[in-house]
Amino acid sequence: MQNNTSSINDKVIVDIQEIFNCIKNYKYEEAFLLSSMIIERSDSGDQLFHEWVKSLAEFYSCNKKDTAIQLLEKIKPEKIENIIHFRIINTLLSFSIEIGNKTNFLKYYKLLKANMNKLHDDDELHVSITSNFANGFYEFECYEKSLEYCDIAISIAQKNRYFGRPFSISIMIKIVNLFKIGKTIEAKNLKNDFEVFLKITNNKKDIFILNNVLKNMDIID
Repeated sequence: MQNNTSSINDKVIVDIQEIFNCIKNYKYEEAFLLSSMIIERSDSGDQLFHEWVKSLAEFYSCNKKDTAIQLLEKIKPEKIENIIHFRIINTLLSFSIEIGNKTNFLKYYKLLKANMNKLHDDDELHVSITSNFANGFYEFECYEKSLEYCDIAISIAQKNRYFGRPFSISIMIKIVNLFKIGKTIEAKNLKNDFEVFLKITNNKKDIFILNNVLKNMDIID
């Protein structure tokens, strides 16, 4: 019996890891399908985790933004006590940015900021949350505040050699912020350095995203 239980737990861990891989690659529907399979097998009792995954699929894959927000609002914790609580509030923060709700963005920002000391060694999530802060303040035109969080996210990522999407997003937001506040030379130098880094890492997608954003802002031809 113990061997069977161990086997089931190992399978759940593998599936959870795959769900996170799907989310990192914006494959929210696939993440939800994997989550649904775990629920059907009754392998995991972490209902909050599965509801969180479902909300991501509803918001990004199904375009049911109101449904996704209502789902998370229903299960959001009053007090942040563990990692899934951080993920739920961080996602509500992201949703608030996406729909342009500054009031809710600031509410969730203050809640997360007050509890960041509880993240301990989860540097990847720390970078993700801080990058979201930077993005939110940029979207709501608080460019100096956004720059502060860009630098924090970039510093943590570089220290831990975590160069995933939140790192790239933080660099790109910093470049745009610098252009916005008139630090053109610094922005161009950072852009050039970042493009060299992206070419070395063969990340052509982020080069395209950055140039497209700058073109839409009439910063580059």
